This record gives sequence, C-alpha cells and structure tokens, in this order.
Amino acid sequence: MRVVLVGLIAAAALLVVPAASAKVFEPGDVRVCNAKRCIPINNRVVLQKLASFYYGSYALTKVRAPTHGAPYFELQFRNGYVSGIVSTRRLDHFQSYGVNVGRFVKDKWYGVPPRVSAELRRLSVGLRPLRLH
Repeated sequence: MRVVLVGLIAAAALLVVPAASAKVFEPGDVRVCNAKRCIPINNRVVLQKLASFYYGSYALTKVRAPTHGAPYFELQFRNGYVSGIVSTRRLDHFQSYGVNVGRFVKDKWYGVPPRVSAELRRLSVGLRPLRLH
C-alpha cells in the first residue's frame, strides 16, 4: 500500500512540475525598446513563441555575432529588466542579458524565431535603433 501511495505522489509531482514551470507572457509583458521609447508586444502568438524561445521547447540555433555598428533593440520586461537584445537589420539575432542562464550562454548569439523577428521589425518601424559597439 505504501509503495502505491509513494508512486502516485511521484506521478502527480511529475505532472505538476512542467505546468508550473511553463512561462506565459501576457500582452505588454515584453517590449521592444530603443534609448527613449518602448513598444509593447501584444500579439499572443508571438508572445507564445517568444516564451518558448526563452524558456522552452524552441530549438536554439547559435549564429555569428552581428557586425560592429549593427542596429539593435532591447527586449525589456514590464518591470524594466532588459532580458537581452535583438540585432541585425532583420532583428533575427538575440543575445541574452541573463534571462534563463541555463538555456543561454553568456556572450553567444542565437537565431530568433522567424515569426518573432517579423513582429519585432513591424513594431520597431518608428524607433531609431541603437548601434552595437
């Protein structure tokens, strides 16, 4: 009886942990920013893909570092924390500033999911980009 009870508790814990660890971004939780202004990301599909990129199942692809002077924008959480930057004209390169250190390696660049990249380009049309040093 005790073995069955322990087995049921262990199985329940395994089912609860993935659900508890899943990250969900709500509209406005993440913003694309330059030095003076931020634009909230409100598209739920894009936010879901961004959460998967940051925390989950999206397969990461390492990419070459953008060139000196390449345009970039910050990705900032609602609380002001800058999670990282997106760079290149296509905004398809990401470097983490410490978000999910178990997933992203310091000073490495990763390919941004195409749908996220497209939305970031759309949102940043009126923003003047920062430049990589």
